[in-house]
Amino acid sequence: MAHAALSPARLLSPLLNTLRLFAHRTKLANAVRIVRQLFHFGPWRVIPIALIKRLRGPAPLQNVANSLLPLIDERAITTQLKQDGVAPAGVLPANFVEELRQLTDALPPEEYHQSHQASPHIQAISEDPAICNVLRRYLGCEPVLLEASLFVTQPEQALPVANQNYFHYDYAGWESMNVFVYLTDVYATASHHMAIKGSHRHIGFKDIMRGLISDQEASQRFADNACPITGPAGTVFFENTEVFHKRTRGNERRVMLNLTYTSHRNLLSYGRASRNNLAYRDKLFSELMPDAGAAS
Repeated sequence: MAHAALSPARLLSPLLNTLRLFAHRTKLANAVRIVRQLFHFGPWRVIPIALIKRLRGPAPLQNVANSLLPLIDERAITTQLKQDGVAPAGVLPANFVEELRQLTDALPPEEYHQSHQASPHIQAISEDPAICNVLRRYLGCEPVLLEASLFVTQPEQALPVANQNYFHYDYAGWESMNVFVYLTDVYATASHHMAIKGSHRHIGFKDIMRGLISDQEASQRFADNACPITGPAGTVFFENTEVFHKRTRGNERRVMLNLTYTSHRNLLSYGRASRNNLAYRDKLFSELMPDAGAAS
């Protein structure tokens, strides 16, 4: 497939990634994070959200006859997402998951960014009409795919606690949504995902200053709203990126696909992928699935 001409924003992306890395390694990182979040979560955010929906929406819904999840209730999921910020969507067909796992079961622990560019199966998930219809209803416009990351994690119980193991929130645009797909069986003993239902509506000043909260604070503030998400390989669920969530520290290998969509694209929303990461991804994927071809 021919590549589209690079936009000025995409040309600047490597520079922005370099600046992010520099900031991450200095005290500047925390200050930048706080300023960005104060701007993002301020009361004025309703203005750009309304403008984006007016300028980019509404998006027409697609026919779901060829969807991998043709029976999901798009309206019900959208309603649940607005209330809880997280909602299950079902399980992908077993034969489709088995084909994709021929690749993912062989991957060493790593983050593989923009994986839809190198896997036709992941591209199919990212473009699935039923999944995208939920996003259209929720965002009020055509969703923009920012990232398609495969996270392969090794057993973590003996490893140091990482930031991802604390409850935290993310954001990619004024409104953004994650679509997660488990590609291994993920139950209580694995590094399952946990989300706190409704917490996206309760991000306060202290949260902006800290970024992370402990399990004890989460329990005190949100009572029993912490929801463990488990299921067989192929399990799909939606999550507002601003919901407090974490990865538990399990004793089994876990593979999870994370598709991040937003209502718009800006200079800071071209993903975290580096040239080296993408080159490594392409080389490894082609060695493991030489007959699959690239999706881009």
